[in-house]
Amino acid sequence: MTAVRVPTAFDSVNGAFADVDAEPRLRRLLLYSHDTYGLGHLRRNLAIANYLLRTTRQLQIVLVSGSPVAARFPMPRGLSLVTLPSVVKVAPEEYAARDRQISFGVVSRARAAIIADVARRFQPDAVLVDHAPQGMKGELLPMFDALRRHVPEARIVLGLRDILDDPASVRRTWEDQGVLDTLEHVYHRVLVYGSRDILDVATAYGIPNRLRSRVSYCGYVSRHGDSLPHAVPAGTDDLPAGPYVLGTAGGGEDGIPVLQATLRAAAKVGIQGLLVTGPLMRPSIRRELAAEAATVDGVRVVEFVPDLERVMAGAAAIVTMGGYNTLCEAVASGVPTVVIPRTWPRREQAIRAGLFAERGLVRVVEPGDDLAERLTAPLRAALADGPRGIVGIDLDGARRVRDALLDEVGRPASEPAVIHGLPRLRPTGLPRLMPA
Repeated sequence: MTAVRVPTAFDSVNGAFADVDAEPRLRRLLLYSHDTYGLGHLRRNLAIANYLLRTTRQLQIVLVSGSPVAARFPMPRGLSLVTLPSVVKVAPEEYAARDRQISFGVVSRARAAIIADVARRFQPDAVLVDHAPQGMKGELLPMFDALRRHVPEARIVLGLRDILDDPASVRRTWEDQGVLDTLEHVYHRVLVYGSRDILDVATAYGIPNRLRSRVSYCGYVSRHGDSLPHAVPAGTDDLPAGPYVLGTAGGGEDGIPVLQATLRAAAKVGIQGLLVTGPLMRPSIRRELAAEAATVDGVRVVEFVPDLERVMAGAAAIVTMGGYNTLCEAVASGVPTVVIPRTWPRREQAIRAGLFAERGLVRVVEPGDDLAERLTAPLRAALADGPRGIVGIDLDGARRVRDALLDEVGRPASEPAVIHGLPRLRPTGLPRLMPA
């Protein structure tokens, strides 16, 4: 995997590859996205994959995802999707099989076996793990062992969103799970999908000084400036002709209060509305929301749009929860945004919304009683603001992720990663994913 070091080979201004003799060899990239709740991890990985495939020669990417709706998103050429048996988060660090007729233990072992088998057979130059250093309940540990035996030169990189939870909770969880040991003995690089001036992740989460040279801040990952052709968003080909407020709640599993409040506040303000429930909202709840929307002129309810940033760009205002991807895309759109963050089981969304609000990027309304009434005035103010430029936030994360991956595969091969003192999963004996 030794390579000649050269400047970045893609000219982002002219949209073409530069004429260079050689570039760091990144030909096979494995992305891991555990996807136990919502759509955030999947959407972030797709944004990164889109940019990488657009700007890197001869690259093949395999995305391993646990999302039950991953196949509904348009996949760029060069990206192969491997879907894992789906699980759902039922409490902090607790999960159950989405199909409740199957035990979580069976699903967990199957996921671990699939991931390790894909890594062994694909033989990636680099692995980019999203969010969970050990994977869901340690499911990446067999993959790390497989890479050490079969692809010892592979570079293993962790991608962390800007905020995981309140720092004290993250430190406790990492201590309980031995995460810092995993960072030291497995990962060559840690990429923070955020800005150090917004949150110093290394300090907040107690990453020791001896490991901080591996931490790089990439800026926020969004689809801003992505020129790939996109599929027409399903169900949005007849967007409102006049100004509308967009209400969105991520995957939709817990988004009904936000969407109901958006519907009622839009009616009070007198503006059309488009409510995107998300594909994971229970059908019965979606039907109730649609029935209420049918009583209000100019409000539509759709289940899912694969290209949400295009719909955001056409809105006069956005009301949303505080997930990483949605906030990045909302800020990138320049459309005034009101955030109603989730506050349980993690404080992640509330912390991010507050930090963004301090910089004038969004308005925040706390969840709770009388939400529609409390939302009405901020929504009216957002509509009065009108479009704004993109200021106060670095949205160049995808490019810096690419640069970091190229830098890693261009380094001389290091000693194989070793896992010390971490529990082992035993996935042997389970069916293989692909033929030999």
